[in-house]
Amino acid sequence: MRPILILFVVLNFVSSTNSFSQNIPTSLEIIEDYVRREQALGNILETWSFNYLPLPFSILELKEDSIGKIKNIKFKSSSKFKIDLLPLENTILVNTGVPYRGGSGALIPSKGVQNLLSGGLFLKYGKLSMQIAPQIHYAQNLPFEEYPEQAPSQYFSILRRDVRGTEKPVRFADQPIFRFLPGNSNLLFNFGSFATGISTENISWGPGQFNKLHISDNANGFFHGTIRTSKPAKTFLGNFEGQYFMGRLDGYGGPYFSDSTAINLLPIKEEESYRYFTGLSFSYNPKWVKGFFFGVSRTFQIYREDMENNLRAWFPLLDPLPKQGTGVIENILLREDQHFSVFARYVIPKAKTEFYFEYIRNDHSLNWRDFILNPEHSRAYLIGFSKAILQSDRGYWYFRSEYTHTQAPINNIVRPGGDGIGVYYNGQVDQGLTHRGEVLGSSIGQSGNQLTLEIRKSQGFNSLGFILERIEREKNFYTNLIYGGQRAEPWVDLSLGIFGEKVYNNLMVSADIRMITSNNYLWIPNSDPMTKRLDGANGVSKFSTSSKIKLAYFF
Repeated sequence: MRPILILFVVLNFVSSTNSFSQNIPTSLEIIEDYVRREQALGNILETWSFNYLPLPFSILELKEDSIGKIKNIKFKSSSKFKIDLLPLENTILVNTGVPYRGGSGALIPSKGVQNLLSGGLFLKYGKLSMQIAPQIHYAQNLPFEEYPEQAPSQYFSILRRDVRGTEKPVRFADQPIFRFLPGNSNLLFNFGSFATGISTENISWGPGQFNKLHISDNANGFFHGTIRTSKPAKTFLGNFEGQYFMGRLDGYGGPYFSDSTAINLLPIKEEESYRYFTGLSFSYNPKWVKGFFFGVSRTFQIYREDMENNLRAWFPLLDPLPKQGTGVIENILLREDQHFSVFARYVIPKAKTEFYFEYIRNDHSLNWRDFILNPEHSRAYLIGFSKAILQSDRGYWYFRSEYTHTQAPINNIVRPGGDGIGVYYNGQVDQGLTHRGEVLGSSIGQSGNQLTLEIRKSQGFNSLGFILERIEREKNFYTNLIYGGQRAEPWVDLSLGIFGEKVYNNLMVSADIRMITSNNYLWIPNSDPMTKRLDGANGVSKFSTSSKIKLAYFF
């Protein structure tokens, strides 16, 4: 029996189209990637946009598998009450030098060993469901070079200006971290194509595969109440998906650097109160254009202490998009921040291909003329594609690539008042778009650029491949160093990795190792002329590795 069929039978996760099931945690990328590939191959229901995570396990209802032998697999549960064990997951991440990865749910960017263990129960009674999925997180959190010892005082003066408005520490504390977290838990009332309730799950919006710009699982999940689609809602116009939430973001409260010397150089942001965070997103699939999905999203964060006796503050999503709609001075004085994004995805099963993009902007435009003439202000964008090439019963080759650009444009320097404005920070909310010290959007932070290319050979869940990545670190800070008259070199990480994914009956295993060269680490050139490279730069280069092993057992 094929592993994919064994998995379906054992899990009993796939239900009829009128029922509901557990959600696939965003940490189970192997399943998310698999079903997305299957849609590009024409095997998964074409109405799903994949713009909203987590996905329900019921998406594993296939039209047919990759060799056309399994059709319309459905398992019906006649009992009103149901209880299931959730998959037992364990993830081990080891960074030997520069913190290269982390920022995947509860995992953090750190040096050394991290371990994330999760499991739990799923219960349902009638239309009520509860998912209890706590997590145990441990991070060795070893010290590493957080700033160059030879850096001049101007380096820290520019850095102080650049990091204002974003609470994103270089190193979390100065000791090992051990946490017990609520994880991907929820309590929902399910009706038709919708679900409403409370949740601490990681959620993601947008079509990106390696990054998402607006909301992703880069940070730990935040507590929120929500109403969302649990599957595409069919109408005479086509299919709709979306989510509305009201939640809470918390600050980190610690220093930007972990050592006492650096604490004296940079101000410590003190959390005044938690932030109210609310958002609305929807995606539309026209019935006349199969495989095309277009969506928009808008979020606001507001200091909780500013919301007393202010009904408007609870529903800022109803405000006009430009500043003039609210009042320019009134808008500037508000201690709140808006993000607005548009995205689209087009899947062409006949060509075994998909294309997608996402555009996000921070800071209200003055008016619509300002938006049209200056759309690049405080923006970021993402574009990507994938392509599968079938090889009969031997599986298929799968190529995917994505480019993410969060670096601020030149008008961040030339536009009056533009200094310090970025896609995740605007100055009105001190923490920026972060939760507990991590950006809610892209994993590359407030001003990085990332190009990723992945090639894999797949057959069902099983894959083997390699990945290439180029990341430009904090380009805004580098630009400010140059314009501030400082000697600096661009910090660029180059990585090459190999990975494998395999299903053994009820056990899923994925593993990868990446080799990383960090060129011009921390941007400051080396004062020793003997270290000068052929390209003329003489920054410090560091070599490190990043290894990740994930095990998931389905009861």
